Amino acid sequence: MVHMNLGVSSILKATMLVSPSLVAILVGSGLVIYYMYAPYWRVRRVPGPPPYPLVGHLPLMAKYGIDVFATLAKLHGPIYRDSKWSAMRNTIISMYQPSHLATLLPIMQSFIESTTQTLNFQCQKHDNNHIIFSNFSLKLTTDIIGEAAFGINFGLSKPTSTNTQVSDFINQHIYSTTALKMDLSGSFSIILGLLIPFLQEPFRVVLKRIPGTMDWKVERTNKKLSSRLDEIVARRDEEEKRDLKDFLSLILNTRDSEKVSRNLFTSDYVSALAYEHLLAGSATTSFTLSSVVYLVSGHPEVEKKLVHEIDGFGPRDRVPTAHDLQHNFPYLDQVIKEAMRFYTVSPLIARETSAPVEIGGYMLPKGTWVWLAPGVLAKDPKNFPEPHKFRPERFDENSEEAKHRHPYALIPFGLGPRACIGQKFAIQEVKLAIIHLYRHYVFRHSPKMENPLELDYGIVLNYKHGVKLQVIKR
Repeated sequence: MVHMNLGVSSILKATMLVSPSLVAILVGSGLVIYYMYAPYWRVRRVPGPPPYPLVGHLPLMAKYGIDVFATLAKLHGPIYRDSKWSAMRNTIISMYQPSHLATLLPIMQSFIESTTQTLNFQCQKHDNNHIIFSNFSLKLTTDIIGEAAFGINFGLSKPTSTNTQVSDFINQHIYSTTALKMDLSGSFSIILGLLIPFLQEPFRVVLKRIPGTMDWKVERTNKKLSSRLDEIVARRDEEEKRDLKDFLSLILNTRDSEKVSRNLFTSDYVSALAYEHLLAGSATTSFTLSSVVYLVSGHPEVEKKLVHEIDGFGPRDRVPTAHDLQHNFPYLDQVIKEAMRFYTVSPLIARETSAPVEIGGYMLPKGTWVWLAPGVLAKDPKNFPEPHKFRPERFDENSEEAKHRHPYALIPFGLGPRACIGQKFAIQEVKLAIIHLYRHYVFRHSPKMENPLELDYGIVLNYKHGVKLQVIKR
């Protein structure tokens, strides 16, 4: 009995010593679990795959990559869980009104003609007229947005452009758009943010100081890019008179007129808006232009109809007006829409609910992150029969297929108040470029290009090895 009492006494003493630490661990673990799973509990009735403990849905991303959203849509249906902006949008919306877009046509046309000269120059340098077309389209769209948004001519479309500073700037721009992957090969801090959001920033602060990590590489590139953009903004900020025709002048003049507070449009915020326009106006439009040419070059029957429509418009030197672009090229409209359906440049659209909202019969609480995959919608056979065939005629307004299609089946620019504000600018640019290019050339797939085409899933969709084409003069 004495020995038993001594044993019990020892156990009680040990328990008293361990209890505070054990309680702290249990409480801490409970708080972490609550933080991680409280949001999930609120939307538990929305259909979707059950998350794994601690790692959530990351194993699914590792297994399927960007195709995870198409896989989930098949398994669980089309819906499954997972005052500054207004001022900014109201300020810049005038830049994208039809009347202003019409004034940008000469700027667009001049750069497109320079690109044509560059194609001639490059074809003379290379055997068999093989080029990486996606590089040319990126230079073209960057030049156009540079002039339209910043009032700066980067000079990339010139046949003999040797500006190494600009080349470095563009290389940094390209890297910044491709470094942030939509898979597990990307930044560790971003992946961690998907698991435990409050740990993302502390880990990013640490990782960006460790050479070789993706966070470190992204940080270095962003610093260089931000520095160049800050210089552009600072120079324009010092000007007494600014031309209202470009985006940056519009923002700075609005701020100086005190229509909006300087505390709202800070220098950092203006620089961020400038980069957003550079990205939205170059990488995405370049991808769409390259997609159109790539797809048309692999479908002779489409090329024949497209060239016939373009040639029927008039002499080669007749530049279409804004009205012409909107009304006189119906088949070109269909080709562009089908190319955007086939390769949707923005694979994901993320939105946060600002109030409780019901979607598809499911109630989502305020603060819920909703991910929409436009590329999955665009391949839905219910709206697009034979979705893996490139068939522009499916967008003929008089076709039965188009009449029965849901109006929001194709939303490459998003939807609602936060849809891409520059979509008309982009479409006008792509149309003008296609018309001019096919007046002088047709294109064929280069034997050096892989088949099927490999894609990179970053902030926007990109071609992993570029679009390699053979240029044939007409």
